[in-house]
Amino acid sequence: MAKSGPDLPGSDAPVVPGREDLVTLNRSATVTRLVAGVFHELNNSLQVIGGLAELLQDTPGIPPSVADGLRRIHEQNAKAGVAIAEIMAFSRQKTDERDRVNMRDLTTRAVRLRTFATGRARLMIVYQPPKTGVVDVQGFANLLMQVVLNLIVNAEQALAGQQGGTIRVELESPAGWVVVRVSDNGPGIDPALADRLFEPFVTTRSRDESSGLGLAVAKQIAEQHGGTVMLEPTSAGACFTLRLPAAT
Repeated sequence: MAKSGPDLPGSDAPVVPGREDLVTLNRSATVTRLVAGVFHELNNSLQVIGGLAELLQDTPGIPPSVADGLRRIHEQNAKAGVAIAEIMAFSRQKTDERDRVNMRDLTTRAVRLRTFATGRARLMIVYQPPKTGVVDVQGFANLLMQVVLNLIVNAEQALAGQQGGTIRVELESPAGWVVVRVSDNGPGIDPALADRLFEPFVTTRSRDESSGLGLAVAKQIAEQHGGTVMLEPTSAGACFTLRLPAAT
């Protein structure tokens, strides 16, 4: 009898982790604790750097060019601090429970998590969440966050090394649905790969840059929530949409 793959939370079949799964989970938990400790120390250092940069800006007789440099240091330091705070909050989240999820809040957090990385890559990320309207779904917040992050990172990889690269994240609520759309102005998708993008280990990047699992995992999570992840036709770049049933 063939061995079935692991089920996502919420499925009827029980999940029985094997020895390799337990080893992997233990290693992941250890790495998470180590990274959390590093981030804590790094955040302390950033606070010192930011504070000194702010104080030195007020030094009497300081050249304008030096003052401008200190201002930039302070601004970038603040951005790094926000990025670390967001990652720390994400890593501390407990195991998901199926609940009502506000996709406006979730998508905003996903964008914030990637803002520092996109800035370092000289990419622009544009996101203007709707201020009104209900954009709630029923599901697992951590899993849905993973889908949105996967789509954003996928766009980042497509724009690697491109001048003027822009990622657009949109949130819409057509009747009965909530849609997150992530598009980029990159080179687009090779038509030969378009029909296979959501298969495991299929990737447009090198193996060093991508495992080829991001879109496959995103598709599985979306379907487990009664939704879809699709590649939309577009005149330039690539556009992926996460479509989920709206909570009633």
